Amino acid sequence: MSRCLSERTLLRLVAGGGREGRRAHLHACSECTARYRAIVSDLDRVTDVLLNTEPPRWAPSLLARYWVPATAAAVAAVALLVWVEITVWRAVTPAQPEEVTAFLSDISAAMFSTRDALAASDDAGSETPADGEIPGGCSADPLGIVGCERDNRNEQGR
Repeated sequence: MSRCLSERTLLRLVAGGGREGRRAHLHACSECTARYRAIVSDLDRVTDVLLNTEPPRWAPSLLARYWVPATAAAVAAVALLVWVEITVWRAVTPAQPEEVTAFLSDISAAMFSTRDALAASDDAGSETPADGEIPGGCSADPLGIVGCERDNRNEQGR
């Protein structure tokens, strides 16, 4: 077993601590003396660099300074969009097919109504329509004329 000093003991001796017996071994052993001098040399070099070297003047570039918040904002926006998609938009139940059919029927009746054309052509006739009725037995109510065009065509074809 080697009787040389450990690195920890050598560091204690460099720092000014340690026992007298260890110091006596350090002066007697050439191997421990060489390791001790290497540690002192390394510490002197580190001290010199720290005392005499200017700190680096590194500043983050403008690009990096603005990309970090922009990236964070984009990630937050995507997270918000995903949350809205999952919780809000998926929670809305779709309309029933019957409701869609009724709505489309009402829209097409309002858009393609021939009520005005029928009223203009029948004004020349002898009959005066009652209030709220369109000639041909159809109601003036926009919701009541659904299918009325079909009835008028059937009557004209007879």
